[in-house]
Amino acid sequence: MDVALSRIFAITERFRFEARAEAFNIINHPNFVGAISPAGLVAAFTTMNTNLSSASFGQVQSAFDPRILQFALKAYF
Repeated sequence: MDVALSRIFAITERFRFEARAEAFNIINHPNFVGAISPAGLVAAFTTMNTNLSSASFGQVQSAFDPRILQFALKAYF
């Protein structure tokens, strides 16, 4: 679940500022990397162990990014 909030502050008729905050994976839910790569991404994301003789066969070895927050200020003139 991703969330974005923004607000534009009018200073004068000509100048404005925009404040923006974005949060990706807001609930911090683990998105495990499976045997199939996401569309458009390289095969490096396929980290499920498929070696039959391995003790970790079929186990997912990694997950995608945790919660990410970013903030921005933009000036219009």
